[in-house]
Amino acid sequence: MNSMVSSLLGAVTTQPGVKDALFQVDKLGEQGDHASLVALAAGLEARHSATPSERRWRLHAVSDHLEEVLAQGRDFESALALLEVARQPRDARFQGLHSASRRAQDLASLLATFRPASTFIELLAHRRGPDDLTELFACGIHEYVLRGSSLASHPHVRDFWAQVVQRGHPLADLPLTRLAWESSLGLDLGVEDLSASISSLSSRMASDDDDDAPTLPNIQVAVRDEPVPPHFAAVIETRGDDGPPSQYEQRVLKLRPSLPKAPADSIQSVLVDLGLDLLEDADFVTCHRAVLEDVVSSLFGLAVFGARGWQGALGAAHGRLALWRTLAGLSGFEGPLDPKALSARLESCGWYRFEASERVRNASRRLGLVCLRPGGTSMALLAVRDEP
Repeated sequence: MNSMVSSLLGAVTTQPGVKDALFQVDKLGEQGDHASLVALAAGLEARHSATPSERRWRLHAVSDHLEEVLAQGRDFESALALLEVARQPRDARFQGLHSASRRAQDLASLLATFRPASTFIELLAHRRGPDDLTELFACGIHEYVLRGSSLASHPHVRDFWAQVVQRGHPLADLPLTRLAWESSLGLDLGVEDLSASISSLSSRMASDDDDDAPTLPNIQVAVRDEPVPPHFAAVIETRGDDGPPSQYEQRVLKLRPSLPKAPADSIQSVLVDLGLDLLEDADFVTCHRAVLEDVVSSLFGLAVFGARGWQGALGAAHGRLALWRTLAGLSGFEGPLDPKALSARLESCGWYRFEASERVRNASRRLGLVCLRPGGTSMALLAVRDEP
């Protein structure tokens, strides 16, 4: 350990020293002294056990900034140094059931945010064997795919993905291309994508005709609960790992008579009659039709960003998987997640969003989605409320 690293480790023992340490990390990055940054990362982790818990935020702050500096570097060597840091443990920062996966998600997101896809592909060739940083690269590929990159044709990606599939990794269920109804997700991740914006706008304009559907006669609809598929609420089902789980209700209902192409007010009447627990304190419920792209964006946001305080945040890659599983459950799609078959099913469904007006105003966040399955013989709903 050189004198610079020792000096920085000494600086973070005091609050004023943290600011200086952050400045010095920036300076080391500009100078290309990647070896010192890698050594500093290891030294910071080693100090956690001996640092009082109320002061560990100083170490976390410097470690997080160090990783960001390496991710933002302009040379390939800084990206390689980030991989070296990724190979080091950060157990004191990432704890809980999904610690290893969560750190890999964060680092994959940093790479996709600041580095071009060509750099990421080149990094794949620097793995140290089949077990090296598998989760980071598996997540990273989907981070780039959602941002609009096409990686499937590159030999390094194909070889790596063959290993991922062979190992039965959960992300292997997803395609290495972005589907049309996922086109707005790059915008959700902060990527400017003009073609995606135009496509999304066209979909919304095309959906305006759906609002002209004739209102059905005032008939009584009988409902019967059906089994809820596994992973129906995948976009939120991990939130209890980090804190209090979000409140949610999930229902699959058989409708009699059927409601093919039902207008929003018909779905609203069914919702009111259901007496959902999450709507019990509402003055009234409103429901309107939604385009598939908006539904996808809403569910993706629940999965990627989690509840307040990032509780249960899955990151883009595993958030994409949770999105696909929830969409399959809502739409009644069965079998493997085949992209063409699932897309056809989603396009044939009717989608609705409902909201509640509360008697007592508070900071809770609610999301209600309804899928009217093909033929209108059944519907599925997912209602979520995040407490402040």
